[in-house]
Amino acid sequence: MPSPPGPGLLPWRTDLLRRTLVSCAASLLAVLATAPAALAQPSPEAVEAHEDTRTPAEYYADELAERPEGAAVVVDDSLAGQGDVAELERELHALFSTLDVPYHVIASPFPGPGPDWEAGSILTPVVDRLGRDGLYVHLRPDTYGQEIQVRGLDLPVEESVRSLGDDPRLEYDSDVDEVAAVIVERLRGEASAPAHGHEEKTEPGALAVLWTEFLDDVDPTRSVGAENLGTLSGLSSGFLLGTGVIWVWWRSVRGRRRRHEVPLVTVVTLVLAGAAVAGPHAYMMSVPEGGVETAWETPDVRSAPPYVANTERVERLVSETESAPLYVAPLVTMDRSGLSATAERLEDTEIPVRALVMSMSPSDESEGDPEVLAYSLAALTEGPSVYLVATTGFEGRVELAAGSSGLGIDPYDLSSAVRDVAADSPAEALEAALPALTALPTDPGQPDTEPRFAYFHAEDPGPRSARFLGDGFLPCLLVVGPVLSGIVFGALLLLVVALRGVRGGTVGGRTRMRARALRRLAFSETRAMVRELEAAGDGEVPASAMRDADAALVVLRRPTDALDLLGVTVLARRARAAISGDPGVARRPVCSANPLHGRADRNGRVVVVPGRRPLCDACLDLQNGARAARVLELRIGGAWVPHLSLDRVWVHTNYGSTQRALVDGILEESDA
Repeated sequence: MPSPPGPGLLPWRTDLLRRTLVSCAASLLAVLATAPAALAQPSPEAVEAHEDTRTPAEYYADELAERPEGAAVVVDDSLAGQGDVAELERELHALFSTLDVPYHVIASPFPGPGPDWEAGSILTPVVDRLGRDGLYVHLRPDTYGQEIQVRGLDLPVEESVRSLGDDPRLEYDSDVDEVAAVIVERLRGEASAPAHGHEEKTEPGALAVLWTEFLDDVDPTRSVGAENLGTLSGLSSGFLLGTGVIWVWWRSVRGRRRRHEVPLVTVVTLVLAGAAVAGPHAYMMSVPEGGVETAWETPDVRSAPPYVANTERVERLVSETESAPLYVAPLVTMDRSGLSATAERLEDTEIPVRALVMSMSPSDESEGDPEVLAYSLAALTEGPSVYLVATTGFEGRVELAAGSSGLGIDPYDLSSAVRDVAADSPAEALEAALPALTALPTDPGQPDTEPRFAYFHAEDPGPRSARFLGDGFLPCLLVVGPVLSGIVFGALLLLVVALRGVRGGTVGGRTRMRARALRRLAFSETRAMVRELEAAGDGEVPASAMRDADAALVVLRRPTDALDLLGVTVLARRARAAISGDPGVARRPVCSANPLHGRADRNGRVVVVPGRRPLCDACLDLQNGARAARVLELRIGGAWVPHLSLDRVWVHTNYGSTQRALVDGILEESDA
C-alpha cells in the first residue's frame, strides 16, 4: 500500500490555482491604487468645455465663419432684454442687405466697458482672422460709440459713425435696430441729421433747464409732485396774506392810511391768495394720470416667477445645465482655471446645485442682476434646484449670486450664504460657497418664499387733492409764508434805510438830506398838522400856532428848495406842539446843528459858524469835531453845504423861533 504524499508537496493543479489567484489580486490592487489619480484628473473634453480661453475676437470670428459668406449676422444672447434675439437678427439682415455689399455684423455688449476686458475693439482682429472683403459692424447697446470697418470696399464709414449722438432720432439707450437703421442710411448717403459736431444743435439755456426741472418737481404724476405743488401754493398764498397784513399795519403806523384802504387791501389780498391756491390746483387736475399713479396697477415683471419678460435665453441655459451642472459662457473675462474639477464636485453635492459662469450686461433680460437670473433659472427648472451665478464684480473680483426653487430655502439665508464669498476666480468662489449651501436648512414640502427683489412696493398714491393739501400746505400757508413776507419786508426796509443813508443820510460822518427826502417829511408833517387843526375846537389853537401853520402852508405852495422844505418841517412840528398843549416846545428854539433834532435848551459853539448857538443835549455833549460832523448838510445848487452857512432868513431866525416878526421875511423870501 503506497504511503501518502508528504505535507510540503502540492499537486500541480493546486499550484496552478494558487498562481492564478495571486495574479488577479495583484492586478486588482494596481487598479485600486491608480483609480483615485485617474478620477482626480478631468477628462480632456471637460477641460475644453469649461476652461476654453478664446478671446472675444476669436469667438465672434468663428461665429461669423459659420454664417453664410457675405451675409453674416451674430446677435449675442445677452441682448435678450431688448426683445426677441432671432427677430433682431432678421431685422439686421433686412437692413444691411439693402447696401448690396458683403456684410458681417456683430450685435453684442461685449467687450464691455471697464478694465476687466483686455481690449475695447474687436473688429480689427475679426477682420484679420476672417480675411474676407466686406463691411464689418459692431453694434453695442447703451452707447453712441459704434464701430465700423471696411475691407476692399469704398464706403463713407467715418461719416456714418461720426456724431451719432447728434441725430435727433437716436437716444443713448436706443435699440440696436434703430441705431443700425441710421448707420445704413448714412452709408447710403441719405443721412438727414447733422454729421459734424454740435454746430446745428442748440443747447437749452440755463433758464430753460431750470424751468424744465421745476416742472418735473411739480409734476403730479411723480411720487411727490402734487405734494410739492401744494407746498409751493401754500407758501405763495401765505406770503400774499402776510404782505397784505404788513401793508395795512405799516400804513397805519406811518399815519398814511386812507379811507377805504383797509377793505380794499383786504379784498385784493384775499383774491390773490385764493388765486395762488386755485391756479396750481386747476393745473394739477388738468394733467392726465400717469407715472406713479398708474404704476401700481401694473406689477413689475420681477414681482412673480419667472422674474424676467423674455425667457428665451434662460430656457436655453436651463437646457445647458441639465446635461452638466456647470455652464461656462464663451465670453468670460475671469480666470477659468479649475472649473473642470469644480464641475465634477457639483455632481456629488447633497442638494441639486447647478452653476453658471458668465458675463452680465444691463441689456440682458435680468438687467445685469445675477440674482434675478439665478431665480429665473430655478423657476424654469423642473424639480428642486439651486443655481449659482458667478460674474465679474467690483474691481475684477468674482460676484456670486444664488437662487433656489422647490427646496423651501429661505431667500435671505441663501443670499447670506454666498454674499461674503471673496475669491479671485469663479472656481474658488463656487467651491467656497458649496459647504455653506449644503448646510442650509431645506423643507421641500413647503412653498418657496419670494426673493427679496420680488417684493412689489408700488402703492396707490391716493387722490391728487389730498396729496395737494398734504403735510406742507397748511404750515406754509399759516406760518412759513407770513414769516417769509415779514423777512422780505424787513430786508427791503433795511435796504431803503441804507440807500437813504448813502444818498442823503450820514456819509463820512456828516448828516445829509436831499430835497426829495425833505419834501416827503414836510408833506407828512403838514398833513398831520392840518388834521390836528381840524380836530381842535374854535378858540383852542394859539395864535402863534396859527401863524406857524399859515407860514408853512404858504411856503409849500411856492417853488421851494431843500432849506425851505426843512423850515416848513420845523414850523409844522412847532405848530403841532402848540396845538397839543406843549408851549415849552412851541416857544423854545431848535437845535442849530440839525433842526430836526427838535428842542434846544442850552447854547454851545459850532465850528461851522462863529458864536454860540442853541443846541440839543445830544449835540452839546459831543466834542467840537464830532459836533461839527453832526451839522445838517443840504443839497443846494448842486453841492452839499451846511445849512448854517446859508445866508437865509431861516437860519437868521432859527427857523422862526426868535424874532417872530421876521417870519414875514420868510414869506417875502419865498415870494409868497
